[in-house]
Amino acid sequence: MDRRTALVACAGMTAIWAGAGALGLIAGLIDLGETVNSRLPWRSPVLSGVALAVVVAAPMSAAALLSDRRDARAAKAAVSAGALLVGWIIGQLCVIRTFSWLQPVCLALGVAVLVLGSRMRRTSGA
Repeated sequence: MDRRTALVACAGMTAIWAGAGALGLIAGLIDLGETVNSRLPWRSPVLSGVALAVVVAAPMSAAALLSDRRDARAAKAAVSAGALLVGWIIGQLCVIRTFSWLQPVCLALGVAVLVLGSRMRRTSGA
């Protein structure tokens, strides 16, 4: 599998997961529990869902789509999306102070997207 295909797969899967999580939080289908909800900004899972969509799902979608289209901006989008996801997970751990198996998985995906984007930048000169 080449870097571009790996980037499309990692970023695309992450975008789908983040989008589903965002919709679940916004629609009230995901219950984080009172303890976690009390630690969220304004105690709002809806606001958290919107933030997840904006900070993770949208940038990962852009990285996947731009890479799939072989757009010159793909590498920069991937580096940004990967960095945002890593930051999201670190922020999540600081804010909700609760561990989930999804956090290391998402952290690894964020690092993978960031590294793939960095390598694409080096090889393309972007």
